[in-house]
Amino acid sequence: MTARTDGGADEREPLTTCEDCSKPIYEGDQYQPGGECDFCPEHAATLADILDFWEQDVSDDCECPAWSDQFDSIEDAQAFIVSLREQIARDGADFKPLYTA
Repeated sequence: MTARTDGGADEREPLTTCEDCSKPIYEGDQYQPGGECDFCPEHAATLADILDFWEQDVSDDCECPAWSDQFDSIEDAQAFIVSLREQIARDGADFKPLYTA
């Protein structure tokens, strides 16, 4: 099913909504999953944002790290950071990794 282009209300049931703006995200739309919350392309994090988050999270200064919710070990989290740096080198820091709902 495709979205209406005549300005009428979309009758499809959204799969999720953007955490920042509450925009509905329908099957086939681009979005960024964020664990317990999702984001539309406008509010999706850039690779630089994601890298900054994880670098801070694994630092010794972080009082409440989240890496253990996503990774089996700190080494896995650090390996993910390395892969993010590689992706930034390829795609640029402003690239937003999006998926199709």
